[in-house]
Amino acid sequence: MQKKSHRRYRHLFVSLLALLLLTALTGCQLGDKVEGLLGPEADLIVAGEDIDAKLEAKYGRTQLSGDEQILYDALYTAVASRQDEVRIKGDITAEELERVYRYYFSDSPEHFWIEGYRYVTRTESGRVKKVLLDYSGTRGEIEAQSSQLQQKLEELDSQMQGQPGDFERSVFVSDYLSATLQYDTEQAAGADAYTAYGALVQGQAVCQGYAKAAQLLFQQAGMECLYVRGESRGERHGWNIVKLEGAYYHLDPTWNDIQFESSEQEQGVRNHTYQNITTADILRDHQIDDSENYPLPDCSEQALNYYVKNGLQAADFEQIADRAAEVAAQNIAAGEDYLELRFGSKEQALELVESRNAMGRLLGDINYRLNDVQLSYAYSYYLNEEQSTVQIYFQRAES
Repeated sequence: MQKKSHRRYRHLFVSLLALLLLTALTGCQLGDKVEGLLGPEADLIVAGEDIDAKLEAKYGRTQLSGDEQILYDALYTAVASRQDEVRIKGDITAEELERVYRYYFSDSPEHFWIEGYRYVTRTESGRVKKVLLDYSGTRGEIEAQSSQLQQKLEELDSQMQGQPGDFERSVFVSDYLSATLQYDTEQAAGADAYTAYGALVQGQAVCQGYAKAAQLLFQQAGMECLYVRGESRGERHGWNIVKLEGAYYHLDPTWNDIQFESSEQEQGVRNHTYQNITTADILRDHQIDDSENYPLPDCSEQALNYYVKNGLQAADFEQIADRAAEVAAQNIAAGEDYLELRFGSKEQALELVESRNAMGRLLGDINYRLNDVQLSYAYSYYLNEEQSTVQIYFQRAES
């Protein structure tokens, strides 16, 4: 199945005749107060939102300084209150504006209604004079959608907070999106498919929507999460970097949702191949676009990788045979008839699933632990060759 991503931020460069432009800047610099950059005051879309606290937690903002950071704050505040424009009182180039907007957009999945921007330049200097913001709906429509999204976030946040630790929270996010989202192959959700709103409220999304929803859920729980742009499997793609127990990990919620075509509809099956992996591992089948991302943190820790954490990773099957049978029995007793493993190479994964002796041993050990013959000796599997992971789907024995 082909999945597509889309770069949703856009630019429309506005050039006006000199006679229509106001006089050039008189030497003043970007002020210390964000309020000086905005149009008339307007209420926030989300009532009671603490803008200052949110800004302090934004990763992309920390990668900027000086005038650029002040412009970032102005953009965030303007979008939060659905202002139509931001007036620039400083020496900002179009390239600087593009970078600041990109960092802001990458940081802010909660602003699902922002569609892009245009800008007006000064005749004499060519510097940016005004930023015009484009939105997906009217203020009333956005407020109604924000209320729906906020209700969903509060419901899910209580479940997130109920998880015992960062690892479990990361798995909860990935599993929730896999269980509730339909990948929008037919683009039925339109532009909403690229947003956290489309994912969490409408239940349909493309990769950007998956990643924005994951980012918003982590941020709602007070956890740092970044949006990453790049490519995977020949398509434009977006995923996340999340900070867990002080270390950064790549997490791709889209590719953790395996889609199988059935006679009725596409079926999603949760998987954890891309659950908390290193940069070296993500680069096996992803490409990071450095030109479109803010500087990304190093991801080299493996302690909270799904397979490492659960003792399901080894060079070959013999090293984890007993653990594999134990976890599979636990899964089956809980009604989940599958097992995930990661090996040193795809050849080692295939050696297990294509060996009658090895699979016979595994199935026999599982049935022994279940104190009953619950599994037949028929099974299927999904192999990720690039990541050397395999997911085995067991078949129940006829009673």
